[in-house]
Amino acid sequence: MGQKGQAGQAGQTEQAKQAEQLNRDVGSGRGRARLAGRYKARGFSLGSLLIVILIVGGIVIPAVRAIPSLLEYFSVKRAISYAKQQASNRREVADYFNKQAQIDRITAVRSDDLDIHEDDNGTIRSVGFSYRNEVPLYGPLSLIITYSGTQY
Repeated sequence: MGQKGQAGQAGQTEQAKQAEQLNRDVGSGRGRARLAGRYKARGFSLGSLLIVILIVGGIVIPAVRAIPSLLEYFSVKRAISYAKQQASNRREVADYFNKQAQIDRITAVRSDDLDIHEDDNGTIRSVGFSYRNEVPLYGPLSLIITYSGTQY
């Protein structure tokens, strides 16, 4: 063999030695420092995942528990709007509201709680309401929501 052949074999032997050394280093843990520069860890750690779950749970659970209260609020608004459109005096507003409240199962507001304003002719100008609803969250912790509105 010529010198080129021997030099080529020496180069291959050197590369094989380096690859074998790298495999030993990676297997023993010493090569991790060498490889750490090339590969970067990505994703959530377990601690950050737990924090995200707690934050999302702290927002979602109260929102879900407040949904029935919010639906009742929209029912109250709808009942008051209906009562104001149909009625021509204070007593009729209360009667129409009571009928609609019974249909929609409204318990937060009664007809006595309505703030009914009439003008000098006895025509209904506006019907207002205001109430608070307590939504239990966790044990003794509750959320108090104040609802109010006026139908002109």
